Amino acid sequence: MTSTQLRPKDDGRPLVAVWCSVPLLGEAVEFALEFAEVRSFAPSRGDLAGLLRWLRPDAVVVDSDEGAADAAPFAREHDMPLLHVSVRDRSLRVYRAGEWEEIGNGEGPTPEAIRNVVAGALFARGGPVR
Repeated sequence: MTSTQLRPKDDGRPLVAVWCSVPLLGEAVEFALEFAEVRSFAPSRGDLAGLLRWLRPDAVVVDSDEGAADAAPFAREHDMPLLHVSVRDRSLRVYRAGEWEEIGNGEGPTPEAIRNVVAGALFARGGPVR
């Protein structure tokens, strides 16, 4: 078996890395992002910045303040969308162009809100309509 056999087949879908301590969140993100290849990783394994350098995802979803802080420099350097889903605070933030933006619809970070923000960040032709 060669190393290329170990790599998943590139089907053109964006790769989204989910760094979460709540496994149910990883499953919800995977279900919501049917248009993407989603891979979940547990923070207990450490070194998010190293993982992102090697994985080179198209977007990242994290569920902790620490994960958001660790991923922000990579997201800024690679102009990559980063979502911070806080289950405890029932909030959703997106990191773009070096700044955090609160995303709120009054319902907290629903799977639909996460899908819309990730899809918009990956595929939009401009910013959201305000």
